[in-house]
Amino acid sequence: MLKVTETAREVVDLWAYADLVIGSDFGDAVDWNWQVVHIYESSDGKFQHIGIPVPHDETYLTVIVDIPGKKILGHVFLDLRTRPSSRSDE
Repeated sequence: MLKVTETAREVVDLWAYADLVIGSDFGDAVDWNWQVVHIYESSDGKFQHIGIPVPHDETYLTVIVDIPGKKILGHVFLDLRTRPSSRSDE
């Protein structure tokens, strides 16, 4: 993934989608400063991951966009504080 926050072009109406997620999951955070802070694109130019901080430390609403299809594929909540657990059987 390549960071393209400063140069990314708008592919879809992000806020029509993000506002629904935010209202559903963070309806009590009306005073939060909702804004895009990170945009990454796959090296082949097919996907964007758009990061919007949420009112939890180091957590982002990450919206995944299909660039050629000009559609939103879905979203995940990315918690950067979470570390993969180590497996003891390796």
